[in-house]
Order: sequence, then structure tokens, then C-alpha cells
Amino acid sequence: MIELQNPDWAKIPVEHIAEGTERQMIWGERLTLCRLRFAPHIVTPVHTHHHEQMTIVERGRVLFTVGKEQRVVSAGEVLHFPPHTPHGATMLDEEVVLIDIFSPVREDFLPEGTQPKPAAQPLDQFRLEGKIALVTGASRGLGAAMAEGLSSAGAVVALHASAKPATPAVAQWITADLVDPRSSEYLIAETIARFGRIDILINNAGIIRRQPAAEHSDDFWDSVIEVNLSSVFRLCRAAGKHMIERGEGGKIVNIASLLSFQGGITVPGYAAAKGGVMQLTKALANEWAPRGINVNAIAPGYMHTDNTKALREDPVRSRQILERIPAGRWGMPQDLAGAAIFLSSRASDYMHGHVLVVDGGWMGR
Repeated sequence: MIELQNPDWAKIPVEHIAEGTERQMIWGERLTLCRLRFAPHIVTPVHTHHHEQMTIVERGRVLFTVGKEQRVVSAGEVLHFPPHTPHGATMLDEEVVLIDIFSPVREDFLPEGTQPKPAAQPLDQFRLEGKIALVTGASRGLGAAMAEGLSSAGAVVALHASAKPATPAVAQWITADLVDPRSSEYLIAETIARFGRIDILINNAGIIRRQPAAEHSDDFWDSVIEVNLSSVFRLCRAAGKHMIERGEGGKIVNIASLLSFQGGITVPGYAAAKGGVMQLTKALANEWAPRGINVNAIAPGYMHTDNTKALREDPVRSRQILERIPAGRWGMPQDLAGAAIFLSSRASDYMHGHVLVVDGGWMGR
């Protein structure tokens, strides 16, 4: 529920666009804002358009049809309609006032002869101003680079670490040990408590344990599965529930691996977990895409991080790996920043359940 803070609508002209329907309109460079007043029982037929739409119910009760689902919405509630989403509305037993916000500008609504302001530029789709992001495992390596990338694109970033780092940005750090099954829901709840909501979740935190399969201990297996797969599910579940309840969509980016596709050597728990992350990403996308929530993943290649230190220090394995990478180098954490921004932004709105490989060409060799 929200409390509306309205402009002075009394100064904005009223259009009588149909029997029992009035419209007032404001528009600018990127948005059209319409205030619509409907008599009881007016029906707007199911329709689609290429605009992203947010509808706020200012007064009354409305039966919305979204795809094959129906939902009664009351004053103060908000609905989000991604582009090309079939939707319609039936006003119930009292006068209804709606605020519709469209992006880009609804040129078909503008008065005849009116020219809209210049359209937003394509790169604006990558901007993240006003978004709240949570990045797990953000104290170093891939997580730190992705968090910095989101911040540079305009997001406010909550940073997770298993222990509080020595950094001035103390207010943005949330500590939780993901080996503890209770920590995932705590991490989401704490982020919402501090920042008000979550628009973007990047599940980056992970561990690796190397040991030949015949000697691979239960402790190694259990800890890797817990952190790399089970906590990812719990974090997605809690964040996804929050995004569904808010009704404004969201972005979830899981960090998979080349071992989502391949078996690896001496890392059976890690390979099993990352294979699970890939399938979990697809399963959640199937359920949540209709809710405007994009669930995708990034599969990094061989990156210069703590997890690959043993490989980089092994002259034979390091040479074998570099010989297969067409780019001829280990990836750097900063190589993931662009992919993270893309999958967290409006630029990826039509991507669901995709695993984006960032590997210097390894998988194509």
C-alpha cells in the first residue's frame, strides 16, 4: 500500500474520452502520466502496448485481468505491467480513479499537433537510478566488481559479506554466514529494513572445496551445496516473494559457472551446485516471468579470483587452461561488471532463464 502525493490536478485540462470516462494527462521526455476517472461498471477491454505501465489505484476498487489471471485491487495498491502484457479492467461498484504511468511517452495519447520531447536514448535503458540492489559475496573478487558496476550505473547497493570488512561504507554492509540456513531470509529481511525494498538481487557468494571424488568428504560436499545452491534458492525465494508482493517486478541474477555445463576435476560438490544453479534459474524464470521478474544467470569463465588461486599457481593446469581460452588470458572481476549491469537493467527486460557465458571464448573452443 502507498500514500499518494498528487500534483494539483485542478489545473490540468480534463478530456471526456468516452461515456463515463475522463482523462487528465502530463507528459515529458520519458513518461506519460494519466489520471483517469471512471464511472462504476465501466469496462476497458483487454489490450496490449509496447509501453511499460504502472497503475496506481487512487480511489475505488477494480477487477484487473492480466493475461489469464484476475485480481481485485483497492485504493493505494500498485500494479506493474511489463511491455506487451495483455491487460484490462472492470470498475466495480463505485467511482474509480486511476493513475497510469507509461514509459516511453504515449504519443498516441498526445493532443493533435503536439510533439513529444526527444525520446530517451538507448543507453538510458542501462541506467539504474532509483534501484536498490543486494550483491552477496561483495567483499572482494567478482562480487566487489559487480557491486561497483551497479553503483556506477546509479543503483544503491547493499553489500553482503560473511564478516564485516574493514571499510568506511559500514552502513551498506550486511554480514551473514550463508552456511547457516537461517541467514538467507535474514539477509533479505535486513536489506528491506535498511533500504526499503529490493529491486535487484545478485547471488554471487560461493565457496569451492577441491578433493578427489573418492576422498571427497561429506563436510566438503555439504558446505558447498549449502552455500552455492541451497542459499541461492532461499535468497531467490525470499527476494522473489518480496518482488511479487510489491507488484513492480525485479531482477535476479545468479552466478553460475562453466561447471554448470562441464564436470570439472576434483570439485564434484561445486560442479553439482553450479549445475543446480543453472536449472534453478530456468525454473524460477518459468514461474516469475509473468510477474515481471527477470531471473537470469552469468556463467563466468576462468577468472582471476581467490577460488582459482590453486589453478593459477599450478604451472601445468594454468598452461592448459590458457591454451584453450581464445582470449589468451584469465578473466578479471571487472569483466563481469557489464554483464551484471545489463541483466539488472531494463535493457534485459525480455530475457528470462538465460545463462550468459562470460568466458573469453572457452565454451566455443
